[in-house]
Amino acid sequence: MLPSSMPADARQAAQGPQKWSMFFNALVSPNVRLLAGGLLIPNLISLATMASLVDIGFPPRSIAIALYASIAILARRIPFMITAALFLAALTFDVVQTLSLMFGLGLGDLMAAVDHARRINFFASPLYFALIAILVMTTSATLACLRPRAVLMKANIPVLFFVAQAFGVLDYVSNASPHYHFGSTMGSSEPVQSAAEVSGFRAAAGADGKNVVLVIVESLGYLLDQNARARIAEPLYDQSLTRDYTVTSGKTVYFGSTTSGEMRELCNTRTFYTEYVQNDTNTCLPDLLAARGYSNIAMHGFAGGMFERERWYPTIGFDQEFFRDELVKTTHRVCGSAFAGACDADLAPVISAASRDAGKQGKPRFIYWLTLNTHIPVAPSQALTDFHCGIDGGVFGRPKVCRMAELWHDVFAVVAKIARDPAVAPADILVVGDHAPPFWSRHDRAQFEPGQVAWYRLQPRRAPPMPMPDALNQQRASVNDAASLNLVNSR
Repeated sequence: MLPSSMPADARQAAQGPQKWSMFFNALVSPNVRLLAGGLLIPNLISLATMASLVDIGFPPRSIAIALYASIAILARRIPFMITAALFLAALTFDVVQTLSLMFGLGLGDLMAAVDHARRINFFASPLYFALIAILVMTTSATLACLRPRAVLMKANIPVLFFVAQAFGVLDYVSNASPHYHFGSTMGSSEPVQSAAEVSGFRAAAGADGKNVVLVIVESLGYLLDQNARARIAEPLYDQSLTRDYTVTSGKTVYFGSTTSGEMRELCNTRTFYTEYVQNDTNTCLPDLLAARGYSNIAMHGFAGGMFERERWYPTIGFDQEFFRDELVKTTHRVCGSAFAGACDADLAPVISAASRDAGKQGKPRFIYWLTLNTHIPVAPSQALTDFHCGIDGGVFGRPKVCRMAELWHDVFAVVAKIARDPAVAPADILVVGDHAPPFWSRHDRAQFEPGQVAWYRLQPRRAPPMPMPDALNQQRASVNDAASLNLVNSR
């Protein structure tokens, strides 16, 4: 209390620091520390997304929210080093569960991804850099709040318990979505439904001795907007192509990440690739086509060591593999940010040249191309296609979806080129997505049908059979007879 005899000016001047002192004391009060360390700071990004401050969508984190609150309550009575260890364990669980559901990664996929993460330049992506920085800062701030046990002992535990329970329920209600229900472990008991089977591509591959092409497109989900799908696949419906090919399209169910998509389309299985190749039964498409006398070529713009593709591609029947280093030496251009590698748009002449060289052996070819540049995060301004995305996303309605669509259009343009190239054509061609794009934005994800990927098949049109000599003579005789009859009638 200030003395009443103090002059008014002095009293007003002294009240300022007193207010700031009271505000600071409230900030460091036991209840505020407990709520901050047990709820607010470790869930800061989720709170920001629920308040629509940032457009990031997370899968439900109710278990992680409960764990953080429980650790804050325990921190009152256990040594700080144990508190820190428990918090880091809960944080690891939170990150693993979130990434698993965000990117459709089963445990095996996720562990493999962590093992190969050294090949990914996370700091090349502003979003990834910001998320990592926020994670470091919130971890430090949380542990600072949970350090003083004597202060936390004075906090009101029921307040944190009930607020955390309410937030956990609200988080689940707000974030539950079918977009997060398609991890590979959830699909282990489901029947395989590959585009190769549904489209008839697998049954027809190699039956007539024509070349076979399979293109798995990174993150090619099934857009809900039919006009948007048409814009992306426009090169396949060009008149110069449809004159020689019948184009069909559709969608199929996916589970898991890119390697799951590869095993689905190449081997018609949901088994994790490391487990499958250990017991290879020669039933993958490259193996089957090799038995029919095909040369098998695999191509991917990223490092061959990523997910050990340089090891298991030969196991399932590929004769030749082309990866980033070899491709970039030919194309002389690099695309991508976190996943920097060869540019998909540059690969038409490379694919044709590889097919031409393999064709010198007199064998038909199976060409497999796994694209790269539409891997999240997508680098801006690298597409050859310009959809005028601007700030509103143009016809796609979302800028990030539009920029990804430009790169998809580039891929379809490459497919159209090789479908016309005599080094490849005529070929039975299948283009299919591996999984839907794992956008961080919930609004971007909402543009796609949950759990579905798009596919397109190009089948060479059969030329009308040449008439046999006898039939040809008969046909000529009929024409002559008709001409003679017309001549007689005219007289």
